[in-house]
Amino acid sequence: MEIKETTLTLKSGENIFAWYAQPARAPRAIICLCHGWGEHSLRYKDWAQRFIDQEYAFFSWDHIGHGQSDGKRGHVKNYNVFMEEINLVLNKVSQINPSVPVVLYGHSMGGNLVINFALRQNSPFNLLIATSPWIKLTKKNPPILNLAVKVLNRVAPSLQFKAPLDSKGICQVAEVVSGYKKDPLNHGKITPRLVTVMDEAGEYALANIERLNRPFLLIHGDADPVASFDASSELHANSKTCSFIPFKDMYHELHNEPIKDDLFNIIKEWLSGNISE
Repeated sequence: MEIKETTLTLKSGENIFAWYAQPARAPRAIICLCHGWGEHSLRYKDWAQRFIDQEYAFFSWDHIGHGQSDGKRGHVKNYNVFMEEINLVLNKVSQINPSVPVVLYGHSMGGNLVINFALRQNSPFNLLIATSPWIKLTKKNPPILNLAVKVLNRVAPSLQFKAPLDSKGICQVAEVVSGYKKDPLNHGKITPRLVTVMDEAGEYALANIERLNRPFLLIHGDADPVASFDASSELHANSKTCSFIPFKDMYHELHNEPIKDDLFNIIKEWLSGNISE
């Protein structure tokens, strides 16, 4: 798989690192992968190879404040910056592969972003996939912490602090956890603004998911200690277009869990069925 790097530029002038790969033949569709908080897009190179092997193109990017993109680590000025990123991505992929179906696929924080993009924006894409979306977190914060975040969001929105994420909760495969800890492009930083906009966007998704009019594949492990499985179940219950696949006893990064082959086969079959319709 040959990776080609590119740069997307926000209205603020900040640069977003992006990359893509093409199959040998004309692609059946292009997968636009929106990664999670604290990580970066190149962690999905092996996952991308699977799609390339099935004749899908693949495009991914590092969010503002993540990976090789500009911005303060773990911070965003407002949620619309994330929406701007996705619009830039869709414009770019339409240039690379015009008239090819587009699949927005988000994991964790990226799941929140693509779901909200589908609800808030008019930009064209065809299919929506979310794995382990951050709609709500599994562990509820104490009321005093929630109050502190609200106050800091007003007086010091870009104040960085270490997020209380136990890396063992991302995956049950020890070498994946070890690699996550050693990766210099990963960070454990977050700000009151990012926490606030993500929580608000999660609530917006739950309140408006019934308006979604595109085929939506939602997949979540019921033992996820990071993002709430129950919130995904609620999304499914209120959506008219959602196909929900729960994975018993699985953690957060399903694409790195022992069931990753089964996960990919489910995605592959769902894509084939929906693209051919």
